[in-house]
Amino acid sequence: MKLTLATNEEINMLHSKFKKFNTHHLEEPSKFYRHIGIMDVFNRVLTEEEASELLGRSHNVKYCPKFVSAFTDLFHLQENQVYVIINKGMRKEDFKYLLSCLNREEAKFFRKLFSNNKGIYKIDDVEALIFLTKLSANELYFTNFFFPLLDTVIIGNWDLSFPIYCKTTLGFDKCNEIIEENGLYIRK
Repeated sequence: MKLTLATNEEINMLHSKFKKFNTHHLEEPSKFYRHIGIMDVFNRVLTEEEASELLGRSHNVKYCPKFVSAFTDLFHLQENQVYVIINKGMRKEDFKYLLSCLNREEAKFFRKLFSNNKGIYKIDDVEALIFLTKLSANELYFTNFFFPLLDTVIIGNWDLSFPIYCKTTLGFDKCNEIIEENGLYIRK
């Protein structure tokens, strides 16, 4: 697995394109993004009853491969230009729990990410992308994935309902196409 710290030039490019890196905290994301949706297993919002029956650990395990496949396809489409923000604001007990859920190699890799002060990384191989996608899909650690060539941010979230923010129609349409090819939906 390989991630490299984003260079100042890459950070400046991301900042000029996306303006803010904490997309998940934007109160009015429509001021920054023309297309907003939710990447999801379902093409509609579930009722409370459906959610209590369908969602949970087994749901995440069952559908995680579709998210991995979609992110992998986006990664290859992007000529491997995908960036993530590693938020270091975890409580110690949450960090320990996360590490306990990982194998030795993954735990070592994750510790290394947290040992650096800077938190914007370029994903250099599909293995690292799969690892971070699985962390989000299994609700262990949520990541903001930036796809600059598609002008798109996808944010890991609970219940495999990942917010997706696109600045351009072209980027949104391409993301939608790939996501649907992998048996998922973008709810608007």
